[in-house]
Amino acid sequence: MTDLETLRRNVGKTVTVYGQVSRTGKSSSGINFLNFANTELTIVCLKDDAAKFKDGQPADKYRDAEIEVTGEVERFRGKLQVALTAPEHIRRIEADQPDVPSIELKQVGKDHWRSPAGLNYKGRDPDGRSRLEHVLRHAKDDPRRDGPHGVFDGGRDGALAAIDQAWQQIQKQRVRPDVEGSRAAYTVRLNRKVGYLGGRTGASRRNPALYRVLIVVERDTSNVVTAYPK
Repeated sequence: MTDLETLRRNVGKTVTVYGQVSRTGKSSSGINFLNFANTELTIVCLKDDAAKFKDGQPADKYRDAEIEVTGEVERFRGKLQVALTAPEHIRRIEADQPDVPSIELKQVGKDHWRSPAGLNYKGRDPDGRSRLEHVLRHAKDDPRRDGPHGVFDGGRDGALAAIDQAWQQIQKQRVRPDVEGSRAAYTVRLNRKVGYLGGRTGASRRNPALYRVLIVVERDTSNVVTAYPK
């Protein structure tokens, strides 16, 4: 959970947040600060709590790391923060990524493939690419691409596995889409890092980690229009 609106509704409650640390700092009074990329959320560890970390201060130990933190949501001077009070309440998640399974798509027609979860990559986009080729542009970074570009971890198999996992979660939880015309867009958060922000925008932000998957399908179908980390 790093969505600010959700966190605002949970002030005073204990939550678990995920993200990539983009910057850290220490105050003159010994408070440690960890800031996630692309969000105003700050992880705050007071001096006495930081002293519990025997193998290094949190601001030093977790610089540029992808982490999971459990703590109470607080509001300080109008901004949200999560209190880090003990070493057992924070962990790195970089090494905890699951092995990427090999995804076998079934070709059921010309320019038509079906995934194990039942998604159809069918037809071509306006530029003439197959829908599968279109989606797999998000399986690798293009640092020269203008603007933001969501890139899946794990190449082809990582991309297709994350999309299938997201679709299964959508079906299981009956996630409601945002509908616009003939298209329906679903955004779901997976309990793991699925990729990172690439392109020129991502490079300028040090490629922050992404934990959500956006899937756009033709309305009332499982025909994929596009899908990428968000």
